[in-house]
Amino acid sequence: MSSKWRSFVNISLVDFSARLSYNIARTPLLPLFALYLGASPALIGAIVGASTVTGIFLKAPSGALSDYIGRKRMLLFGAFLFAITPFSYTFVTVAWTLIIVRAIHGMATSIYGPVANAVVANIAGKEKGKFLSLFSVIKIGTNALGGLVGGWLLYSLAKGQEYNLSHFRYAYLFCGILGMIALAVAFFLLPKIEPSAEHRRIRDSFSKVFNGLKETGRNVKILMTSAMAFLPILVVKEYHFSVLYAGILWSVIMGTSVVLKPVMGYLSDRMKRWKLISLGMFLCAVSFTGFTLTSNFYALTAVAILFGAAEAIVTTSTVAYVAEIASDKRLGASLGVFGTIADTGQALGPIIIGILLTYISYFTSFMIISLFIILWTILYITVQIKEKKVKLN
Repeated sequence: MSSKWRSFVNISLVDFSARLSYNIARTPLLPLFALYLGASPALIGAIVGASTVTGIFLKAPSGALSDYIGRKRMLLFGAFLFAITPFSYTFVTVAWTLIIVRAIHGMATSIYGPVANAVVANIAGKEKGKFLSLFSVIKIGTNALGGLVGGWLLYSLAKGQEYNLSHFRYAYLFCGILGMIALAVAFFLLPKIEPSAEHRRIRDSFSKVFNGLKETGRNVKILMTSAMAFLPILVVKEYHFSVLYAGILWSVIMGTSVVLKPVMGYLSDRMKRWKLISLGMFLCAVSFTGFTLTSNFYALTAVAILFGAAEAIVTTSTVAYVAEIASDKRLGASLGVFGTIADTGQALGPIIIGILLTYISYFTSFMIISLFIILWTILYITVQIKEKKVKLN
């Protein structure tokens, strides 16, 4: 095995172990836990969005800081937060306090995410689309596995009956144990990739945040989360399926993305990335509305597959695009800024739809979000075509 692939396998193993704990704690456990504690739809949206709000403020500086002090130190700090935060959920008895816990838990992905992508981009060299798409399979794979394990865990603890507070506590205790294992794995396997000596000054590293913001903000304008945090509640409370079925649907979405991401990474290296991004966003809008049009589980599974395909197309192309336009000297900063922009959408999605659900139905709320995505995508396509004409002239 070459040194490139050995380093890639090591960072992938660390990523898998850390994210598995995080994703079990997230879906479907988190929205159902908040609902059990009496949270309103608006409060559930705020709880789910809290972790990504943290990313809005931390991802850009975390990426820039890794350009200065080194990737491994930042990754170990992120792994430490992955390990200790899940235990905090076991002390929660009031719904609104989940906002605080989620904000702290979100610090782990905010610090870890852009730095891990920068490590992979450094390893990949000219094959960024290929390696970043393979690496994203780990992330999406843990999303799929985490949803399935989380749903199964809560279902098993409750023995198929109505779940209570102790069942959630045992589930989050399990997440904490996995997080501790992940920290041990990170300590031994993380590759050592130091920053370039050309930009050792911290002022230079943080100035790259603003340069990265110009590049990313100008070229990647279409990331808006589908607010899928409410899918478990829709399935369990509106369609009256068990929590296990909610976990299965989430795993179908993520599993489809896992299968398609390597293919999309290959394609994105060989065609215009903005065309793939546009296709993925249209599919996202269509499938998002589809979840409200049927309560048949097999039909919901088909919609979940379509949504998973959309997710694979969009995320693979956008991350590779940002890594491609950023120089190696500011790779961490650029990917951090990209994460900030993505997290802005991910935070707004649950909050907006939570507010909408307070006043209108699931169908109308999801339709509004879908129309917004379509209009935003049309605007993005228009901008890309105009930029192409300017270059030709």
